[in-house]
Amino acid sequence: MQIYCALCGQKEHELLSHLRQVHEMIPDRYRERCKDAPLISEDMAAYIRDTRLVATEDGVKKQVQLFGVEFVTDILPGHLVPQVDEAYVFQEDLARQVLISLRDNEKILLVGPTGCGKSTLVEQLAARLNWPVVRVAASGGLTESDLLGEWTVREGQTVFNYGFLPRAMRMGAVCLIDEIDGMEPSVAFAIHQLMEDQGKLVLLQNGGEVIEPHDNFRLVTTSNTIGQGDESGLYTGTRVLNAAFLDRFAAVFRMSYMPADLEVEVIRSRVPECKKSLAQKFVRAATDVRKARENDEVYCTLSTRRLIELARKHVQLGDLSTALELAVLNRLQSEDRQVVFEVCQRHMGGDMLGQKEVNTDESQKS
Repeated sequence: MQIYCALCGQKEHELLSHLRQVHEMIPDRYRERCKDAPLISEDMAAYIRDTRLVATEDGVKKQVQLFGVEFVTDILPGHLVPQVDEAYVFQEDLARQVLISLRDNEKILLVGPTGCGKSTLVEQLAARLNWPVVRVAASGGLTESDLLGEWTVREGQTVFNYGFLPRAMRMGAVCLIDEIDGMEPSVAFAIHQLMEDQGKLVLLQNGGEVIEPHDNFRLVTTSNTIGQGDESGLYTGTRVLNAAFLDRFAAVFRMSYMPADLEVEVIRSRVPECKKSLAQKFVRAATDVRKARENDEVYCTLSTRRLIELARKHVQLGDLSTALELAVLNRLQSEDRQVVFEVCQRHMGGDMLGQKEVNTDESQKS
């Protein structure tokens, strides 16, 4: 039987992680405010007695080994923990390397082309470790106030509204900042001190308040470029990142699209109705488009994300020609559109891709 949180009424088997993540409160403070309220249900207490668990300052944890890397994690998923995607396909060597950096509390930068799965990798690792994730996009007008916080009026009182970064630091979450190469330089400067070893966050906006990171806090960022600007033309709006900022990342991982066999597996895990033979053709076409991009023959790419959407559209519509238009071709400039169409037609067959054109020609003849 679960117990209730005396502060908000939430039902849980154990309140230790709930207090930390939702109320940003340690157990001793909870006991002071709610003297007779239990922290662990009877069922959880029995489970603890019968299972090899670990006692920590945050309460009882369990030991987990993932891809050969050991972690101490919460027993049950809590607030902001991503949902496990059982169909997700890991690149095991990469996953192991990222896990080691997470274990060792390194500041991480994942660099790779759009749609190759940078953020999803972090989320699915965290999901299996019951680790909360606070995710935000650095592009699109992210301000220093969004990041750190600002003074605001709430119910007639002036209060400091903490940004997503100090909240993640206090709850011991993975702070995942997407598209860091879209961040304004002034915003990046605000977290330089935090990114140092044993770094802290000083909120000048709140009178110089010092935020000490929880032991489980981690900072992970993703980027389409390596911070030297975009020479490809694919990622308009990305910025040149300050060298001092880049130097603070202890681990930089270069990601690319998966090996062909794994990419086929990913497509079919997301769209089981897609035949393996067709998924293989999708991947071969995408590989040629990516090579054409490397040779400056086109100014686009075909990401894994696009291939999954192509497979979904094909299953929905039963028409590969229309699916290709909706999922891929309609996003492209005319020259790129023609090149990509020819590549796809070469791999997938004119009888599938050229159906509309053939029908139109025949109708004109008649």
